[in-house]
Amino acid sequence: MKIVSIVTYIFSLVFIAGETLRRGIGYFSVNATTMVEDYLCGALLLLAAVLWSKGSKHAHKYMIGAWGYAAGGMLVPFFAHLEAYLRGVQIRSDHPIDDVNSVILKGVIWGVCVICFIVTLKTKQDLSLDDKGASA
Repeated sequence: MKIVSIVTYIFSLVFIAGETLRRGIGYFSVNATTMVEDYLCGALLLLAAVLWSKGSKHAHKYMIGAWGYAAGGMLVPFFAHLEAYLRGVQIRSDHPIDDVNSVILKGVIWGVCVICFIVTLKTKQDLSLDDKGASA
């Protein structure tokens, strides 16, 4: 889970900084939904990572939620772009079908999100003695 917590910090930056560097703040006037989705995802991942690092008793729930949100949020961008590429039909002007590297990158990001989600689901959070005593 240590690796997942590190990846959580990294991916919070991937979603926030990556979207800002890729599209720019001005893209809010073009498609605010995609920007808000990525910023919210990055914020949720960052919150989960900080809570995990601090040993919060709620950190595990936040990790599951954040990685679930990230995996779900990347599903459509990856598979829609992949489908457009395979069919040879451009669905959106800002997703050129000949941009194979973008399809691969989205697939890798989606795959990492799914893996971290599954690992987090299968991991039990270590509770401190105080938390165990409080829940008993």
